[in-house]
Amino acid sequence: MFKKLKRYFIPNEGNDHRPHILRPQAVAFVCLIAIAAEGVFLFGSSFVIPRVKLFGLIIANALVDSTNQARAAADLPALRESGLLDAAAQEKANDMVTNNYFAHTSPSGLTPWYWFQNVGYQFAVAGENLAVDFADSSDVTNAWLNSPEHRANIMNAGFSEIGMATAQGEFEGHPAVYVVELFGTPPVSVIPSVAAAPLLVATNTTNSASQQNLAVVKGAQTEAVSATTAGTATTAGRSLASTQAPAQSPSPQTNLVQGAFADPRRTVDYFYFGIAIFFAIALFLNIFIKIRIQHPQLILGGMLVILLAGLFIVLNQHFGTSGGVIV
Repeated sequence: MFKKLKRYFIPNEGNDHRPHILRPQAVAFVCLIAIAAEGVFLFGSSFVIPRVKLFGLIIANALVDSTNQARAAADLPALRESGLLDAAAQEKANDMVTNNYFAHTSPSGLTPWYWFQNVGYQFAVAGENLAVDFADSSDVTNAWLNSPEHRANIMNAGFSEIGMATAQGEFEGHPAVYVVELFGTPPVSVIPSVAAAPLLVATNTTNSASQQNLAVVKGAQTEAVSATTAGTATTAGRSLASTQAPAQSPSPQTNLVQGAFADPRRTVDYFYFGIAIFFAIALFLNIFIKIRIQHPQLILGGMLVILLAGLFIVLNQHFGTSGGVIV
């Protein structure tokens, strides 16, 4: 193993002071691998990932994680994931896909609070963030955090629960993933013990929603819609406890593999960064171990690989956030 490493990385008499990793054949092979990886990434992000249903599940889980990570960085408590808010978010996402719109209020006049009440979620305060046409969950989070209005929802200390959902559909004539992020804080009165919970039949409960920023995102551009409204939740034949069960403590939603799939741009950038570091080390060894014996062709080849990797990283930064449209 040491002999192989020495032959490939360290200039010596055995390799004619020309490490194999920097020879034209190796450089050409690595460049082709990098170009192929970039082609797969660009094609997959544009055409494949938006059509894969599994991606929708993973991006939703990854967004819950990244939202709580952003809150933790600001010394805010993590949001508990609520099954009811997940259900409300899913209904809203499905409705946008079915009725071909991207807005807080549907063409038929349904406000965000309709989806809260439709699943029986009673709230003291609530908010909504929307996104569409992303192929990378980190871009969604960054777009929200870079918008003051969206960030205000994510960093709102008054929220205690979160719901997230996605739906595959079409946006402006091409496949896209719709993302709905809901925030809420239930009134204390709706979290009684199960044993003491009364049975409600056709009872209306009015919940006040303080002024919230309802954030809409497309690409990296944002527009905020402020609304002060009230939702009306109707329950029939079920207890308050079953309507508004306490959410479980937050925990990571994605593992390493799922995280890589949810953030393909970051994953491929790490790959290019690794290649650049790998060849930078090889160049350093080649230049300084036998400083009096230099082969310009090898140095230029190593620099070419590093420049190509850097070019793809820069390209991917622009690819992930360009072409946004404000709605």
